Amino acid sequence: MAAQDIAEGRQVLVVEDEMTIVLVIEDTLLELGAHVVGPASRLDAALRLASEASIDAAILDVNIRGGNSYPVADILAERGIPFVFCSGYSDWALEERHRDRPRLTKPYSPSDLTERLLQLLGAASNERSH
Repeated sequence: MAAQDIAEGRQVLVVEDEMTIVLVIEDTLLELGAHVVGPASRLDAALRLASEASIDAAILDVNIRGGNSYPVADILAERGIPFVFCSGYSDWALEERHRDRPRLTKPYSPSDLTERLLQLLGAASNERSH
């Protein structure tokens, strides 16, 4: 399955409060044919979208305005929605319950983001087909 096919039309929640990073993520998602949900730069907006929006995957900055994205990750995990944490911190800095989650270390390249996102969406597609 081609990369374009995996991501085409998929809804991806973006939780990030640095505008320059948001622009890179949006460009990457649009190139893949995915739709951006959000972006949410504040915890309250991210929680609402994680709870209510129709989404296939999510990209979560760990530290955002209003706190951190762990409560958002908890909601996504409960809904069975795959996500990746983006952080400049080491694994040990993540809350223990989320240390085994996929992660991108900042700074990351658009190709790193694409690869990780396709892994998430591919896994989500495989789970749906079973």
